Amino acid sequence: MCGKTFVKTDEKLAALRQRMAEHHVDVLVVPSADPHQSEYVTGHWQARAWLTGFTGSAGVAVVTRNRAILWTDFRYWLQAAAQVQGSEFELFKSGEKEVPECHLWIFDHLSAKEVVAIDGRVISRTREKTYRQLWDIRGIRLRTDLDLVGDLWHDRPPVPVSKAREFDVQFAGQSRGEKIAKIWEELSQAGANSHVMTGLEDIAWTFNLRGSDAPNNPVNIAFALFIRESVRLFMHPDKVSKDLAASLAEDGVTLAGYADIDTALGQLPDSACILLDPDMTSAALAAAIHPGCRVIEKTGPAARLKAVKNDIQIRHLRKTAVKDGVAVVRFLHWLSEQDPDESLTEISAAQKLFELRRAQPDFVENSFDPIMAFGAHSAMCHYSAAPQTDVRLEDTGLFLTDSGGNYLTGTTDITRTLCLGTPSLQQIKDYTLVLKGHIAVACACFPEGTRGYQIDTLARQYLWAQGMNFGHGTGHGVGFFLCVHEGPARISPHPVDTALEKGMLMTNEPGVYREGEYGIRLENMVLVTGSRQTEFGRFLAFENMTWCHFERELMDTSLLTKAEIAWIDQYHRQVYDRVSPHLSPRIAAWLETRTAPLE
Repeated sequence: MCGKTFVKTDEKLAALRQRMAEHHVDVLVVPSADPHQSEYVTGHWQARAWLTGFTGSAGVAVVTRNRAILWTDFRYWLQAAAQVQGSEFELFKSGEKEVPECHLWIFDHLSAKEVVAIDGRVISRTREKTYRQLWDIRGIRLRTDLDLVGDLWHDRPPVPVSKAREFDVQFAGQSRGEKIAKIWEELSQAGANSHVMTGLEDIAWTFNLRGSDAPNNPVNIAFALFIRESVRLFMHPDKVSKDLAASLAEDGVTLAGYADIDTALGQLPDSACILLDPDMTSAALAAAIHPGCRVIEKTGPAARLKAVKNDIQIRHLRKTAVKDGVAVVRFLHWLSEQDPDESLTEISAAQKLFELRRAQPDFVENSFDPIMAFGAHSAMCHYSAAPQTDVRLEDTGLFLTDSGGNYLTGTTDITRTLCLGTPSLQQIKDYTLVLKGHIAVACACFPEGTRGYQIDTLARQYLWAQGMNFGHGTGHGVGFFLCVHEGPARISPHPVDTALEKGMLMTNEPGVYREGEYGIRLENMVLVTGSRQTEFGRFLAFENMTWCHFERELMDTSLLTKAEIAWIDQYHRQVYDRVSPHLSPRIAAWLETRTAPLE
């Protein structure tokens, strides 16, 4: 069976190279992307997976006349190696020393006048400009007008057409009309009179719509165009019921076919000044804009507006934090009672947690594929268990569980690391250092205007003091019944020039990873709130939005300050007070022991 799969992969490469020769293309780049630069890509746009046989979510394939290379990051090295084994594809491990990014590799290996092709519908305007500027130095040509994979992909899945659903204002907290008016106001302030909206989460938020077109992300495949005080939504007609169409029309929203966006952009008047987000808008879509228009390239207004949760959403989120905490505490209790056997694996544990979340009111689906990582797998910070890599949970070793839920009342994301068996002194020390960084962020008080990279150092200071670090950001934004990874703000070493604002929902997730041994990550969601006004200005703080205990046996209290111990005790009291009323007496008694004072 595997042999047949590999033969098919190489047959695809042979047919693809023939198409490349017919179009005088020397190199084809096939990214993991769609026309909306989505994190979660539907089957119709998974061209890289179709070509390579590698089904992970991240990676890029490069095909030349005599080589086929797959780049992917450390989350997928094991899976990718297994899935391309026996085929012509070579695996390049992104992030390893001496492994260049694919566009730099192309720069080093191509000569003047050679041609690179990338489907312009799935490469962002930003990446297109970056590649052109680099490759122009060597005289390498870039074509974005070809879809060579699509020419050969005869059983390609259709673009999803799940029904668009109205997201009730009782959850959204703002009407569609209010949001549209605010976007027009922001566009005016930016000097624009038009705007093409491509991000699926932005569209879902703006129009109070949800759908089932993407895995783990309740969105609809669509575009939107704001022009001349009118708003058009480009969506497959089968997605929209008569009642929804009438509701949209009441707010001045007209409907058009999904594929009609290019024509509409080409028909813009010369007087149009259109705002587009170059990171979210494809090269093909940007090229479709009437050349007489003035273009402003900057982040779209919906990205920031949706990041700041309103009072109704915040009330829902506080209740959702309890519901999700109940599910996770029940899961940890269930796990504590399991005898390690063949049936207890990373995948079966993920299924159990899904069942417990599904029992909670308003639960819809997981907010991402859960990361259930035992032993050495936990050292890969975004490991995703697959049948090829699934392992038993044994009675010794660290187990990292990172998961979340999409509820009508909000989105959650939580990570806990526990020890199955007796922890080593090094594991205890590492856990405690990570916890100290987590507490430092949770307790932060900072002036308005603070950027995430300024907060990020708080999470790392205790690790840095020991010559340690972690390679991911400390936190990301979280949507409201939307994508679990939401911009534009981040808590990260990257100097993202977006201030943290009151109402933003972020994560606080420092970690440490010892390759081949174990990894530790501790994640709560936090809400940016007002703190106080002083003669020096207004200050902000974080409110915890996750309720689940930390692991007492992994804490070295001698490394904790009195203030840190007091924070843990107070947090644990809050966990017990909020969660225990929703548990059976037996599980509540167990939680009481897990949240008892440290001293």
